[in-house]
Amino acid sequence: MSNYLTIDVGGTNIKYALMNENAEITDKAEVPTPMEGIEKYVDTLVDIYNTYAGQVEAVCMSAPGKIDAHTGYFYTGGALKYIHETDLAGLLKDRIPVPFCAENDAKAAALAELWKGSMRGVRNGTVITLGTGIGGAVIIDGKLYRGSTFAAGEYSCISSRLDKPYSTGMNWASQNGVGNLVNLYAAKIGKDPSELNGRILFGKANSGDEDAINAIREYCMGIATGILSLQTIIDVEKVAIGGGISKQPLLMEKLQEQLHAMYDPISDYLPMSLPEVVSCTFGNDANMIGALYHYLYEIR
Repeated sequence: MSNYLTIDVGGTNIKYALMNENAEITDKAEVPTPMEGIEKYVDTLVDIYNTYAGQVEAVCMSAPGKIDAHTGYFYTGGALKYIHETDLAGLLKDRIPVPFCAENDAKAAALAELWKGSMRGVRNGTVITLGTGIGGAVIIDGKLYRGSTFAAGEYSCISSRLDKPYSTGMNWASQNGVGNLVNLYAAKIGKDPSELNGRILFGKANSGDEDAINAIREYCMGIATGILSLQTIIDVEKVAIGGGISKQPLLMEKLQEQLHAMYDPISDYLPMSLPEVVSCTFGNDANMIGALYHYLYEIR
């Protein structure tokens, strides 16, 4: 069975794994994401490949940014500004002598769910990943929809105020990034947000702390409002919530409560239906699994 090198570039670390074509992992590790510039970035990717040189059929990568999934060209690179407008596949061509492909990280996560997870068998759905921002991906007729310029599903950028000029300060990410959940809790208990984190918050909430529970409830109100707004446009059968906090049962419980509290009283007057909302199946390996799917079923 063939092996593949899968890589997931994050803002802090680059994770990588050796996988077979069934997405079974035989080795994995991570290194810090270089911040110095594109040369160090390329060198790091080459060093990772050299660890498995001669053992892999291809290199399959996920990364933040607006990426041409067919050519490996990066129009943007998220927080890694040095990779904006860069032909990464071209830079690697002479140094990594096997096929290379790249896909946006949120879209890769959706491909993993479509292949072996919560979106398996779903015709129309969407994946919403909760993190520093709000990543997303749209599935139409059982396939990932990337849009005309590979930017479909960039949910972070949705405006939360239609009565004001567009501003990044009022987009969905600024309102419902995970950091805002911590901020809500900090404000309730009069602490500096820097003294708290998600683990502390959910620990308190799971122990019955009402302030923590109310912070989660308020946070979920924004997520539920976004889901219902998206549903009027894409009319999907299922929504899968990803990101680390999606594994918290309390978050999903409060999200379901907020969805029904908003939808049920006016459902008779709305043209849309309430989609099934579930947690994503995969955790930290999702992006690498999706990158492998992208190569095996869309590139090769």
